Amino acid sequence: MRGHRCRWRQGLLIVLLGLAGSVHAVPTEQQMLARPQQIPQWLRQGAIPRAEIPNPHWREDACTTCHRGPLEVKQPRRRFRDTEKLCGYCHGGGERHVHVHPVDVPVSKRLLGSMDKSLRRQLQGDSRRPRLGCTTCHDIRVQCQRKNFPEKSLRHAFLRGGPYRSRTGFCYTCHPRKAYTRLNAHAQVDGRGEVLHTTCLLCHKKVPRELPDGTVVDAELVVPDEYSQLCLNCHQVLPHPGGDLVFLDKGGPNHLVQPPPGIARYMAKMAERSGIILPLEAGSGKIYCATCHNPHARGVIRTPRAARGADEPKRLRAKSMCQNCHDL
Repeated sequence: MRGHRCRWRQGLLIVLLGLAGSVHAVPTEQQMLARPQQIPQWLRQGAIPRAEIPNPHWREDACTTCHRGPLEVKQPRRRFRDTEKLCGYCHGGGERHVHVHPVDVPVSKRLLGSMDKSLRRQLQGDSRRPRLGCTTCHDIRVQCQRKNFPEKSLRHAFLRGGPYRSRTGFCYTCHPRKAYTRLNAHAQVDGRGEVLHTTCLLCHKKVPRELPDGTVVDAELVVPDEYSQLCLNCHQVLPHPGGDLVFLDKGGPNHLVQPPPGIARYMAKMAERSGIILPLEAGSGKIYCATCHNPHARGVIRTPRAARGADEPKRLRAKSMCQNCHDL
């Protein structure tokens, strides 16, 4: 009996040790900063969520993320020769509508001719096949130098030649401004007040029709779900609200989620009281951009509740927008 009990305890110990070995330890911030090449593996294992990847930029204690050896020398030794690979450990896949421009793509002769000289010097590859890399547009040295730290709010992406009033201002250092002016999906009414039906088809599969009782037919969007994708193609502000405030490293809370039951009931009550609509995504019931912002121009929609916010500042459906969801 004693031998049987001993063997049972030994078996239990082996099982427990096996379970312990299968649980991945959560790396500390300094471990992630010192071993960025392991971040993709930690993500796959579930040891860390993507939101907890530390930001090594604009801090003095994160130099070892990119460099090894003595850091006091003029040209400290880089940890990895491939810069794009190094950046990719943290800025990898799984983030939609975040990476505005692809990397490792060849640059045409036409684009080389219009590109600013300071950027041409930062192209990767050789003269026969120059290609764009992360450091073509982003000046990594800027955020390494303490004297530049006060400029973080103006140069949070440390774009070369900055700061710029807007991100598109930097785009025009390579691309001609006239050729790359964005189509305004909100220009939906012409000078005579007539609705431009071709603009409707940028978001809708068919031109919607508003019936006398205020209901709308044929309003199906060109995306089956994740309605906010339509807006994020131009308005890359995540998380929102707060993602456009450059002094917030990770922006504000993500509002593009399904509201809890209590908030959903409060939204319905406030929408009735405020005389507005607060539409949610069909199927998922999630908040999306048009929940708070009216994407239509004034004159497109006749029903007063649905028309509120058209062409208003930030297209908000109500002046005190937050109070329609939160009991402040």
